[in-house]
Amino acid sequence: MPGAGDRGAARARWLGSGLLVEEVDNTVTLIILGVVGGVIGLLIFILLVKKFIAFIIKKTQEKKKECLVSSSGNDNTENGLPGSKAEEKPPTKV
Repeated sequence: MPGAGDRGAARARWLGSGLLVEEVDNTVTLIILGVVGGVIGLLIFILLVKKFIAFIIKKTQEKKKECLVSSSGNDNTENGLPGSKAEEKPPTKV
């Protein structure tokens, strides 16, 4: 039977002016390229997610720091910052 035992053999065909070209099965090459591309894409995705999570954590830390500051306007320190909203009170006489 022709073609029954030559499954793995490459077929040859003639191109134009006497050139013989072998047809090659590129399945393995395509699988390897797909796996390599998938790994590279996965690494890029992981790095982007890592950056995004770090950005969110940074923003939530900034909000927590802002909430720790009292917004009452009372200056309880002896040397208040110039231009603060707290009014300077004269020392009380006892």
